[in-house]
Amino acid sequence: MTFHEYNDGKEVILAAKTARILLIDDEESIRDGCSQTLKRAGYLVETAAQGHTGINMALSNDYDIILVDLRLPGTSGLDVLRAVKDKVRSRIIMITGYGTIPLSVEAMRLGAVDFLTKPFSASEILNAIASALEPAAATLSQEPLEILVGESDYLAELKETIRRVAKTNSTVLLTGESGTGKELVASTIHKLSPRSGKPYVAVDCSSLVENLMESELFGHARGAFSGAENSHDGRFQIAHTGTLFLDEISNLSLKVQAKLLRAIQEHEIPRVGSSLPEKVDVRLITATNQDLHHMVQSGSFREDLFYRISVLPIHIKPLREHPADILPIARHYLEHFSRQYATAVRHLSPEASKSLLSYHWPGNVRELKNTMERLCVLSDNEQISVSDILYYGQPIGSKTPVVDAFSGRMTLVDVEKEHIRKALAHFQNQISKTARFLGIDRKTLRMKIRQYGIKIDAE
Repeated sequence: MTFHEYNDGKEVILAAKTARILLIDDEESIRDGCSQTLKRAGYLVETAAQGHTGINMALSNDYDIILVDLRLPGTSGLDVLRAVKDKVRSRIIMITGYGTIPLSVEAMRLGAVDFLTKPFSASEILNAIASALEPAAATLSQEPLEILVGESDYLAELKETIRRVAKTNSTVLLTGESGTGKELVASTIHKLSPRSGKPYVAVDCSSLVENLMESELFGHARGAFSGAENSHDGRFQIAHTGTLFLDEISNLSLKVQAKLLRAIQEHEIPRVGSSLPEKVDVRLITATNQDLHHMVQSGSFREDLFYRISVLPIHIKPLREHPADILPIARHYLEHFSRQYATAVRHLSPEASKSLLSYHWPGNVRELKNTMERLCVLSDNEQISVSDILYYGQPIGSKTPVVDAFSGRMTLVDVEKEHIRKALAHFQNQISKTARFLGIDRKTLRMKIRQYGIKIDAE
């Protein structure tokens, strides 16, 4: 249990019960600095400079918390974790540096409850200790994992990783191609976390206007700029006590990256137009389909921010690399959209199933989902045949018409006309709904209706 006090506007977390802490780190400056911070907060602290010494101390004494650096000479932090994890009641927090972040997932699998990334502030270590000392939450429901459909070993491993990551408060970086389901993974992590009852705020950074990025993320004060007649909360304020998901983080400018780094390190944000930073408590999850390592090398993404957001990296594989999940996902969405649109479609023919399995799915799960939606809207039969399926791309020699998986627009003129006609008929010639389904705007749809001479009643 802990209590809080404020010193010069800074929140300081103090121990209400004397807890014993073991710090294992080979850097004397880290040991001294952390010891002073923790002792001032009322904790009993002992230190070890080497892994084997730390193991002996951990097994010989009763500690509430063990802080251990992943990179230690001789006996590594992972070695320490393996040696003590089943023999002590201590909750273990790993200290990670630039070169050790890839090992964080392994440490998590071995039972680490949280991670501190160097360099860390006094408030960060105190918050981590306070969180680790809180009574263990009841076992969280695993129901959110059920929406990740599939039967492959890969998906089972991904679900286990999500379950473990959700328990921590560390930042997560999701990587993978477009359409692999990064936003779904992010929301699942939130739903399985202790913050599940708190706000979940998702932001597509690629959709933020450059000159409004700071205001959108951090908020602004009244009069901060022309037109700012009232104070405005940003996404960080809205997500306070919950989870903030920043999708396509690679789109943030270097200026905004610097402020995001401060928000992560200091747990405070600079509202535009205000000189007083505001405290926020947010669990950050980010995602990108870009190569951030390359962006760091080119200077377009801050190296220090990269290591801050990638404490727990999760790479989501493209659909073609786990083909055992294609048919389960297809059947799931076929059933979903069949109910949604009240259509006759019920199942796939054997040939259609083989076609789905042989296709390489450049748009991944998103493309498969869109394909199933089109089938449910445009097919009049209970069984889907191979001739009904429309792909974004097609294997050489295929006679299957080609369709854009993201917009739904046909690239073969003779088939596009029929595609639009069927969609209009399904939506009773309602231009807005039909255009939304096809992924085009109303103006484009009306132009194509005139172009193809499709007769409809006025909307």
